[in-house]
Amino acid sequence: MPAHFCPRCHSFVWPGRDTCQKCGASMEDTFETNQTSLFEIKEDLPEPEVLAHVNEDAPYLPYAPRSTQLKIIKDIREALDQGRHIVIESGTGTGKTIVSLAAALEHAVPNGKRIIYLTRTITQSDQVMKELKAISRLKPISGVPVTGRARSCPAVRSLKDSENLSATVLSSICEEKKSKHQCKYFESLKDKLPNVDSYVRTNFPKSDELDRYCERIGACPYEMKKLLMKGCEVIAAPYVHILSEDIRSNFLRNMDVDDSQVVLVIDEAHNLIDAARSQESFTIDNDMLDRAIDECDAIRGTTQLWEGMGMRDFLTHLKRTIKAIATDLIPLGKTEALLKPVTLLEDRIFERFNITRDNLSIALDRLEDIGEARTERLMEEGDARVSDIFTVAILLKKWMLTRDEMFIRAIKTAEKGEYLHAACINPHDVVSFIRNQKGAVHMSGTLQPLDQYVKVLGLPKDTVTETYPSPFPKENRKVLYMTNVTTRYQDMKANPAIFNIMERHIAKLCNLVHKNTLVFFPSYGLMKQMRPYLERDIRKDLYWEESGRANRTAQALTAFRSGRDGVFCSVMGGSVAEGIDFPGEELCFAIIVGIPFPPPTLENNAMSAMYDEKYGAWMGWKYVSLAPAMRKMKQAIGRLIRTETDRGMAIIMDSRVSKYAKELEAEPTTDVLGDAARFFEGM
Repeated sequence: MPAHFCPRCHSFVWPGRDTCQKCGASMEDTFETNQTSLFEIKEDLPEPEVLAHVNEDAPYLPYAPRSTQLKIIKDIREALDQGRHIVIESGTGTGKTIVSLAAALEHAVPNGKRIIYLTRTITQSDQVMKELKAISRLKPISGVPVTGRARSCPAVRSLKDSENLSATVLSSICEEKKSKHQCKYFESLKDKLPNVDSYVRTNFPKSDELDRYCERIGACPYEMKKLLMKGCEVIAAPYVHILSEDIRSNFLRNMDVDDSQVVLVIDEAHNLIDAARSQESFTIDNDMLDRAIDECDAIRGTTQLWEGMGMRDFLTHLKRTIKAIATDLIPLGKTEALLKPVTLLEDRIFERFNITRDNLSIALDRLEDIGEARTERLMEEGDARVSDIFTVAILLKKWMLTRDEMFIRAIKTAEKGEYLHAACINPHDVVSFIRNQKGAVHMSGTLQPLDQYVKVLGLPKDTVTETYPSPFPKENRKVLYMTNVTTRYQDMKANPAIFNIMERHIAKLCNLVHKNTLVFFPSYGLMKQMRPYLERDIRKDLYWEESGRANRTAQALTAFRSGRDGVFCSVMGGSVAEGIDFPGEELCFAIIVGIPFPPPTLENNAMSAMYDEKYGAWMGWKYVSLAPAMRKMKQAIGRLIRTETDRGMAIIMDSRVSKYAKELEAEPTTDVLGDAARFFEGM
């Protein structure tokens, strides 16, 4: 039974599972947190008018083309026709979804191929369906958004704690219900297919809308989508459907295609590399080991893993060894350390039980067999869960197989105790399917440096890279940066007055500009530190992104958007900064507090060193620190202008921006209050 790992907490997750048993993260939308799903509350913008006739230069483009759209479509189509990958960054207003669909369809339809449109969130798949509906008024076309059993199966959703059950368990429950004719949603499924197919081709429903329609007519949405996939030209699916080898195999089989018959379109491609790393990274923690040790008492028959190695003895020693290694390696005041040597854990097991690596491999095979049998017994008894013994066995086997060029192995500590963490720093193998495709579209609004993306994914040498500017009037957006403040730790420590200067300017700017304002912080820590002062000094409605409290954040965001003179405080790189549109008067002013360089973690340090070795000195810092920080800032600035008529200003509070002013299209200011007042005068 091959394993998968949670993208958020990196715990073991059963193959094909939709959610993580430990933390509840979605396995389908690799980076979709509870916040992003709650933030799917935006109102649809007015739909562009669909053309009355086919545009010969872009037959699948249903709208009057904006500036650069025909060029983007031509570039994508030519790359796909030549079997080449194309990596593009296109600014706000270029219509990435519609131009990529229009171009991909122009290549795929005459060549008998199907399009897999990979998305990060359900919201993005909904946008795909919206654009396909517009295209269908010009050309016959069909599409379906794909989701997992835990989200779409009504029989599963009715189960207690269904979100904590593995995909294998859920599948077994479904199979049992179907075999006993206990599932009303499965009966006569194929008889209802023509009605659902007609509904999908006519209405192009969003994922939730399709689920509700299927339930109303008594059909299982999950099973129905599997049937619909065989006849649709476009399938919108989360990243994991391609990144995971096992899920991908089933996915392509349900589509009834082979590798050569698909065209990949990767949306928000700047997230793909991290998604691929997270796909492989994993953790072995204290809670998991405690549950496995407790489970030993329930095992029937022999529990010998090797001569002189009982199962409970082995698991108990493993837990003690992890604690001892943490004590030895983690310095005072720190929470993590690299394992040195990397085989330190195995070496201590070898010494304790007087065994070899081959002996340990055999012992772990035995542990896996015991765990698998235990899981099957639990299912027979109606206890739908995965044996923790099985989980530990799978993870330990994977731990031993991690390669130094792809992983770092670390010991870490947290409130619940010490744990092992294997972090993937090189996702080369995970993206091999994507890399080996004869042509694919990789696109994002914030993907530079494009060469980094191409190199890390190992895309072919003939890959096309292009950047397309926003067609919106440049005078509608102004970006300024202050020259007398910075969030650089050393500077703030040396001069505490910087904190007070920033706090006062944030408050004065918010009070001065009577427009909806977003204040972006580089971290939750700085936002929390500054919150009491801002609540004291800002004289208008103030809202906050609450870390770990998605419902409260969503409520605050709704209230903020319904007004026109409020202040919402958030964090760069979060859902508000990247995943939400604020058209018109919903947002006019953004204050960006500092540059959000990522913290110097073991993983980041290892990746930086790897890139330095591969590409030259300082390339690691550029790829691991600078590029992500610039993307987060561009995403924050990009919230301002979402339509042709939007006007907005961004103020960046960090003098270090002078080095990156051209990239951010920013100008220095020594009179930030006056400049803000003049920009908004008359609005």
